Amino acid sequence: MQVKDVMGTVAIAVRQNASFAELVATMRRFKVGAVAVIDADRRPVGVVSEDDLLLKEIGDHRHGAALLQSRKRREEQHKAAGAFAGQIMTSPAITVTAGTPVREAARLMHAHRIKQLPVIDAMTGKIVGTVHQGDLLKIFQ
Repeated sequence: MQVKDVMGTVAIAVRQNASFAELVATMRRFKVGAVAVIDADRRPVGVVSEDDLLLKEIGDHRHGAALLQSRKRREEQHKAAGAFAGQIMTSPAITVTAGTPVREAARLMHAHRIKQLPVIDAMTGKIVGTVHQGDLLKIFQ
């Protein structure tokens, strides 16, 4: 079974210059936990998740001020300071094509601890849909 057999053909995406408020509004409006961030050619360049947005609230209070910070922690602080999708997003976007086996999509989600993947056109690289963890469960029907 391939991603095309289970994916949604609506992709919730924002441009890199979308503001923090626009990100929150988009996620709430469409009731999604993450949105793809696309460039001017509709190619995914990253993803902003609820976790990324919550870093703003968590700020420096999460672990206290450590003298030696990990690379990951510095990246989180940089994201938390961001005002636009391009600054907040996790990149690069981890994507699949419609022809990707469902097993591979599931492996990517598990390995990267993500709940959805943008689906891109194999020829153009443009976003054409999204596949969520719940979509992958359709293989058990």
